[in-house]
Amino acid sequence: MSEAALRANQVDKIKSQMMQVMGISDPAEFQRVARDYCKDMAMEMTLPAYMRLFKRMQQLIEKKRDMFNGLRKTNDMVAHVLKMAMDDEEVVETIKHAIDMEDKEAKISPDLSAQKRNAGNQAFQKKKDQEALNLYSEAVFSSDVATEEGKKDCSLALANRSAVWMKLKKYEECLDDINAALYFKYPQNMLYKLIDRKAKCQVALGQVDDAKTSYNRVILLLKQSNLEADKQEVWKKDLTAELEKLKTAVNKPLDKKAPNVFLKSVNKTIPQFSDAVALAYNPLVGRHGTATRDIEVGEVVMVDTSMSTHLLCGTRLTNCTHCMKTINMTTGKPSPVILTARFCSTDCMRLAMDSYHPVEAKINIEKMFWNKKEEKFEEMSGNILLTYRSITQMPLQFFLDNTDYDNVDDMFGVEFSSPEEECHYSDYRNLFNLTAHRDRKTKDELLSLSIRTTIFLVLLRHGGYFGEKETAFGGAMSAAEVHLCGIIFHIQEGIQYNLHCVDNVAASTLSGITSPQTREVGSALFPTLLLLNHSCDQNTVRLNINGNQVLMVAKRKIKAGEEVSDNYGIHYLSMTVEERQDALLKGFAFCCWCPACQNDYPRFKSLRTQLPDDVEDKFDKKRDDIKEMFRKGKHEECLKLSKEMIELLETSVIPSPHRNYELGALCLISCLWKLYGNTA
Repeated sequence: MSEAALRANQVDKIKSQMMQVMGISDPAEFQRVARDYCKDMAMEMTLPAYMRLFKRMQQLIEKKRDMFNGLRKTNDMVAHVLKMAMDDEEVVETIKHAIDMEDKEAKISPDLSAQKRNAGNQAFQKKKDQEALNLYSEAVFSSDVATEEGKKDCSLALANRSAVWMKLKKYEECLDDINAALYFKYPQNMLYKLIDRKAKCQVALGQVDDAKTSYNRVILLLKQSNLEADKQEVWKKDLTAELEKLKTAVNKPLDKKAPNVFLKSVNKTIPQFSDAVALAYNPLVGRHGTATRDIEVGEVVMVDTSMSTHLLCGTRLTNCTHCMKTINMTTGKPSPVILTARFCSTDCMRLAMDSYHPVEAKINIEKMFWNKKEEKFEEMSGNILLTYRSITQMPLQFFLDNTDYDNVDDMFGVEFSSPEEECHYSDYRNLFNLTAHRDRKTKDELLSLSIRTTIFLVLLRHGGYFGEKETAFGGAMSAAEVHLCGIIFHIQEGIQYNLHCVDNVAASTLSGITSPQTREVGSALFPTLLLLNHSCDQNTVRLNINGNQVLMVAKRKIKAGEEVSDNYGIHYLSMTVEERQDALLKGFAFCCWCPACQNDYPRFKSLRTQLPDDVEDKFDKKRDDIKEMFRKGKHEECLKLSKEMIELLETSVIPSPHRNYELGALCLISCLWKLYGNTA
């Protein structure tokens, strides 16, 4: 019998055995079942690795669901899931494949950076400065930073770009590129020229002491250059002359910028709040903000900075990994360790490299969300990525030192042990004291949290977060891992109800009188913002500024003693009271009892529109003026007019809800976005 006949006979035997096990007697039916199964398997293999992992781990636990349901402690739940997952070959291979998979956005030509840099040199010689900037920037971002040669390419491109900035007298941009070139290990034999340029920038900026240090460093670096002895002497003579000029020079006084340009006076214990807002506690509504005095329309009540951020997968090449600002490609910086992360400045790059970025670059978690069939990233819950960043941005020892992280204090932020104590936005007590609602969670929800915690744990092992390990796929946890898994579990529970989108807006979509068309760039945890309660008719508006900050402004007069409220994206203008109650209960685990719910405010189309004739005329005139001045670029005047529109209604004692209050609020938020908001 031939080899082909033997193989066919073996296949028939296997087919017969499978039909017997499945209880199928008709070969045609078996063929149909097998075809459908293969189709389903092929479809599943195109799903992102994270989704396949989650599904497989759920299936494993379901086989012994009673065992999981009998567990009460979070650490025991995670330990159980981890053991079953790491004993499963499919789970381990799926993680390994996702980690080793090529990142579709990381393809790069090894020669492209040098080609772009040479083209930039030619443009610079021809005095085509903008073209040179663009070409050098392309060279910066096309260098393979994962290799030593690529880092050198990047440093050379950054140094050349700094020369263009120097010529254009953009000294701060020049210094930033020089500092980045140094970080990327600019060649030692050429370093004297770069530091000389740095010194000249420092002189131009009035940084005399720094300039002296740089010039003296150049003298020392000449020994490492390839310059002939006589040329070195010429350099030394010129450098000595420059230092002589600086002997009588003094440093230019530093600009004393206020720490917060929006808040003239801040709350002494929570400095992200204005002094007009205080935190209070009531058993019925929990922690909430109250006005300590009358707050006028348009007055800033809060400027909060995120304590944890993460970009969407789809914005990692356009926005800063650290601060989330849209990157200007002619000033932006690449990651020193991975091709798919970028920064708006050297400062942001250094801050990231000193904390979370080395671990995250080894993991490259975005690959876990790549959809092969659609050839794009699936944007998963912000909870996943924010929890991940909340861990990676702090060292392991920090969490090991926090042993009472799950003792949630409902009074945190309201009462302090000392009058001098402050609640800064970066304080992790903000995160640990988030309400988790664990007592309301079903076993299915606890299983989901356990699976996610297990995936986090394995990825953190691979990234070296726990130090060097023989394998990332061990089925048992170390003492440090046991402690951290409890924190990961707890953080996920809190973030679930408290994350916010970070948006930017295209300036072309703003008119001054309509709602801004925003685009989500990522998620953030704003620790002060989340202290404010929801209202379906909130008395504030907010917008994202400076990348990872949020600015909150009163949209009408808030009287002393009145609650300062936020809106969680569920507003009376667009949803019925029943729809709002259902959405808030499912998404945020509470029932709302704000005035809009108590009085069943109508939606926008049904709002009252009647006004006294004189008030209507004045209101319409101001709105028309805003539209015209917005077009002319007089945005500060537009903002002033938008406040006057709302004040006109208030002084005319027009009761709310009313359509014109909402029209005034639209003008207010549109002007605020134009003046201060994140831009695309």
